[in-house]
Amino acid sequence: MRRSHDSALAMLVLMGAVALAAGACSGGTAAAGWTDAPAAPSSNTAAAPTTPTVAPSAPSTAGESLSLTILSDTMTGKAGWPVFLHSDFQLPANSTVIVTVTNFDNATPLPKGGQQLAQASRIVGNSFTVTPIIATDPNGSAGPPRTESALDPAQVSHTFSLAGLGINVPIAPLARTTFTFHTGGPCACAWHCLVPCGTAPNGYGGPMAATSGYMEGTVTVS
Repeated sequence: MRRSHDSALAMLVLMGAVALAAGACSGGTAAAGWTDAPAAPSSNTAAAPTTPTVAPSAPSTAGESLSLTILSDTMTGKAGWPVFLHSDFQLPANSTVIVTVTNFDNATPLPKGGQQLAQASRIVGNSFTVTPIIATDPNGSAGPPRTESALDPAQVSHTFSLAGLGINVPIAPLARTTFTFHTGGPCACAWHCLVPCGTAPNGYGGPMAATSGYMEGTVTVS
């Protein structure tokens, strides 16, 4: 795969465009739930009827699971065209989602000006778990899992960046990256990979040139 980073201009332009979308589908408050007030003590007189009180619901603690896979361009058979599987998916509103990204691709060092993409944001604990894998045995591991809040900018393979929810997660090369976030209210939000790894001289082009189904897609929260 051709991965040149002579120019960070395209990175900065794309980051600016995605930043403008932030807040476009920020999560709403969870629906209220009913709880019963304690019963009145027993006495010789009839107890006064209890009155239900309203309490806001927290995000679901059961957890929804989402598994994504990144295939390298060697696996797709098209140079410069790695791919996220799947690119479009649906998630329930006001829920907690545990995401696991199994990545078969190598690292693409972030260009100057894009180092902040190596930092996790707006995920639970602002941290994620990285478990190295062997490409020929992805169900196993090549080392113990470790918890990170950021990666070395030279060791970022891709990103999962969901501007509408303010989420950014750097994806480690040849590893399973696991993180958790809350969906909030209904929306249709675009996600992007913001690491340039395409076929153009600056690293864009190919899947990075707004090619839906490769390095970008839609998250529908309903």
